[in-house]
Amino acid sequence: MNQILGTLILLIMLSAGATAAEFKLRIIDEGDRPIPNAKLNIILHRQNDPRYSSSQLIEDKTGADGTFTFSAKADMSLSRIDVSKDGFYPCLITDTQDGIYSREPKQSYTFGMPRRHRPTSLHARKVRVYSNPGQLPENTWLGYDFEKGAFMTPYGKGEVADIRFFLSSSQDSPRVTPEEMARDRADPDLQKLTERDFARLHNDWNYTLRVAFPEPGSGIIAEPRNWPYCQLRMPPFAPEGGYASTFEMKLSSRGPFLHRAFKDYPGYFLRTRVKLAPDGTIASAHYTKIVGSLDYIHHLLSFTYYYNPVPNDRGLELAPGKNVFKWRRGISPIEELDDFPENEP
Repeated sequence: MNQILGTLILLIMLSAGATAAEFKLRIIDEGDRPIPNAKLNIILHRQNDPRYSSSQLIEDKTGADGTFTFSAKADMSLSRIDVSKDGFYPCLITDTQDGIYSREPKQSYTFGMPRRHRPTSLHARKVRVYSNPGQLPENTWLGYDFEKGAFMTPYGKGEVADIRFFLSSSQDSPRVTPEEMARDRADPDLQKLTERDFARLHNDWNYTLRVAFPEPGSGIIAEPRNWPYCQLRMPPFAPEGGYASTFEMKLSSRGPFLHRAFKDYPGYFLRTRVKLAPDGTIASAHYTKIVGSLDYIHHLLSFTYYYNPVPNDRGLELAPGKNVFKWRRGISPIEELDDFPENEP
């Protein structure tokens, strides 16, 4: 009898422990204000169990304080959270990139969901270009025109330099052994590579990306608020002040950028084409955002930008179908990867 009673007590304790995971979600807008009545679709998966039948779906809404609290069995982990509400940009949070997979008994998360303010027409483009001979040179200032989506002559058809890039690189130590290096030099296929490309493939490199602007008052400012899980990843308006006239970034092919999640990439706001009033204040300017990383790595300059063509308009929400840059017809998908329009806000 005592043995049976002890077994029952143990089962009760295990059962209680199985429902020990507590979750608290808090949804806020771009101004850190709570969002009540946001619709939540929450999927939990049992750890180390790939079967869909082990998943759990919770559908509910945030309370007046923007929070939602619930409990689940201790072996369940958050897998996906869909958040939506009229007047806001929807969010999709997953365990693959947004850091919600955890085995802690109490878990609390805060997610930003920005409001829709004034979506408009913008110049939005993904730029991916290598500093190969005949394309972009290193160790010289290169101007880029946001409105035209092109580098300045002789490397493109840009007319106004919104921003200037200075790219440089230096070879670091080999990433392969001397024996592997000798073997590859004897490889018939690798013998077709130029000495430059062979060095790129077999060595680590250090890279420097410098940014400057052609006129006083122009500049760049990092934006720490970054919602990679949301349709609008950055705040909808560029700030009025705080812009720096220069910016420098040092990177290496050794990493650790290779292992960063999407959430670790910041964004940037830029103020360009500035015209100053007689008293030195800003009379006119254009505003741009760079969403995600601004990188020069593996001799590839890459960034995604959104430019507002209206002077003094700090709004940077791209309306659906309102990107000034259109898909170019008659080119291959590989060519499109080098320079193509962006379709997300």
